[in-house]
Amino acid sequence: MSDKQEAHGSPDLEKKGSGDSSNSILTASDVDDKLKALVAANPHYVHDLIWTEEEERRVVRIFDTKILTWIGVMFFFLQLDRSSMSNALTDNIMVDLNVDLNAITLGTTVFVLFFVAFEIPSNMVIRRVGPHRWIPFLMTLWGIATAFQLFMHDKATLLICRAFVGMFEAGYIPGIAIYLTTYYKRSEMAFRLSIFWSTLGIANSLSGVIAYGILHMRGIAGMAGWKWLFLIEGVATVLVGVLSFFVLPEGPTTTKGYLRFGGYMTERQEQIAITRLIRDDPAKAEGGKKVVPKTDVISALTSPRVWPNILIGFFGLMPSAPLSAFAPLMIKAFGFDALTSNLMAIPGHMMGLIVMSIVSYSSDRFKERAFHGAAASTYYGICVLVLATLPADASKYSLYVALIFTMGGLTCWHPVNAAWISENTAPVGKRTIALAMYIMGVNLAAIPGANIFRAQWAPRFIPGMWVLFGSLTFTVFLFIFQRFHLDWHNKRREKITKDWTEADWENYNATTTDRGDSRLDFRYTF
Repeated sequence: MSDKQEAHGSPDLEKKGSGDSSNSILTASDVDDKLKALVAANPHYVHDLIWTEEEERRVVRIFDTKILTWIGVMFFFLQLDRSSMSNALTDNIMVDLNVDLNAITLGTTVFVLFFVAFEIPSNMVIRRVGPHRWIPFLMTLWGIATAFQLFMHDKATLLICRAFVGMFEAGYIPGIAIYLTTYYKRSEMAFRLSIFWSTLGIANSLSGVIAYGILHMRGIAGMAGWKWLFLIEGVATVLVGVLSFFVLPEGPTTTKGYLRFGGYMTERQEQIAITRLIRDDPAKAEGGKKVVPKTDVISALTSPRVWPNILIGFFGLMPSAPLSAFAPLMIKAFGFDALTSNLMAIPGHMMGLIVMSIVSYSSDRFKERAFHGAAASTYYGICVLVLATLPADASKYSLYVALIFTMGGLTCWHPVNAAWISENTAPVGKRTIALAMYIMGVNLAAIPGANIFRAQWAPRFIPGMWVLFGSLTFTVFLFIFQRFHLDWHNKRREKITKDWTEADWENYNATTTDRGDSRLDFRYTF
């Protein structure tokens, strides 16, 4: 190894009482015992393994190009399916189904209720059978449900179809987040999740282009354009879902076979991949498929450290549902061409992608979550305020530009909050449920979000805009509160253990019933 190459992988972790906000703090006597014991838990962990920065970067690049890229493709089709309803609104779907805008929002409510109802059960199945199998299975099912929406003919069939799509999509996003934690360290997660969610902006942008072309098929084979939209996008989703069974590996050490052919990594790279993860977070030594213990479910549901992040997701993303779903309709109402309005929403989605990527990269770079989220929420709130206060005689171009900048905040801190929950929640079973709760909160926000934009307030929905501004103001408060809340817990634990001897720590390890992030040697990040 050259002098300029930095060696990584020393097993000498931080000692107790270091006072920073890292999650795992081990006593000197615990280091060897805890980490060497992980060999039994994961045979790919090598206690004395040392590697260079370049070797680690190469491993991460493999994950980025082989795993994250395909996950992005999968998420692209999820968002394409979700945006199909908003695009269909510009093709007289309400006239064809004999429903009004309030019935469409009721369909959104039904979708969310079924999504939420199946979220935790779906994630418990993910933990049992593995995300590499369950996620492609879900994708295939929701693709079929999306395609079957072409048979909708009235309000009842609309609600039934939305219920099935919501049920099958449940579990996908938190399952992907859990899956990514088996490849990436905590300090790498927010940016990777932003890449994952950036496909949302890409899908929303391209969905307008795709819809523009497909909706012109109205009349072919006697079908409406929106029916062709659901059919084509649903069938494409099914194809990607089936392919995903053969593309996604179970984990870093099982990449050989099927469409992965000879595998993605050498044996040494597999050892580096596993060892670096376990040293970053020893909870990840827990391998294999397991049932989520009842205690982990209860711990996640009742944890006062989890709920502020859940509320951040609920209140902070409440504006995203109406602004994303009704953007083409609002643009059309501003005075632009109906079909062209789908295309004109593209810059807003691209703006959202840019803002989210900057916030997530900076959050990982500076290892800071709370103030990044608060700043991004402030930007979002200001944009909503401007959109709400533009005068009644404002030109359609002024309204359009204000809407585009507002759409830049749609999911601006979403990956940061998801990464924040993931790194602050242990063990893995509790983390799985906590992430499911977060996605439930995010999707529940779509119910008040969608119903805030009532038909009688169109096209600018000013009363709803003021509600969204209040929601974002509260989100800023929640980010700041959670930062000092977690800091208080860290300082409290340090105060309790600052004078502990090695014997005290040995006694604690032998007698405590504390697990995961409830342990006195766990430190929260913020």
